[in-house]
Amino acid sequence: MVFDNPVEKIQAFLDVMHETGTHPEFECFDVGIVRSVGMFHKAGMTSHPEYNFVMGVASGMPADVDLLALLLRWIESNALWQTTLIGRAEVWSVHQRTAELGGMLRTGLEDTFYLPDGTRASGNGVLIEALAGCARNAGREVASVAEAREMLGLVALVAV
Repeated sequence: MVFDNPVEKIQAFLDVMHETGTHPEFECFDVGIVRSVGMFHKAGMTSHPEYNFVMGVASGMPADVDLLALLLRWIESNALWQTTLIGRAEVWSVHQRTAELGGMLRTGLEDTFYLPDGTRASGNGVLIEALAGCARNAGREVASVAEAREMLGLVALVAV
C-alpha cells in the first residue's frame, strides 16, 4: 500500500490495531511527541491514548523528576501513562515520582543495570522488587494480572 501522507499511514496502523484489539502505546522521547498524541486523539485517531515517557536517552528527555510533572500537563485526561527510564541510580527518584503521580511502572535490564543504592542488579527480579517498593512507598500495590488487564482494557486470553 502506498500512502500520500504520514497521517494516512498512521491511520492504517491504527485501523489494524483496532481490528485486532491491540492498544497503541505512544513512546514519547520529547515534549513534541507528547503533544502530538493529543492531536491524534482530538482527530479521532485513538480513543484512549497510552503514553510512555522515555527519559534518559542521550538524544531525548533527561530522567528528571521536575520534567515528569510538567509532561502530565500535556496528556489527555484519564489517559494511562508510564515511564521508561534509561540510566543508572538516578532513574529511581523518577520511578518513585511516577508511582506517586499515579503512573504505571516498568523496568528491566534493558533500561538499567543498577538498583536504587547504585549496586549492579543481578537480574530483572531484583529490579522488579525495587520497583514494587516504589509503588508501596507511594501507598500503591502492584496490580494482579486481572487488574492490569482491566486497567488496560484488554480481553482475557482463553486457553485452547
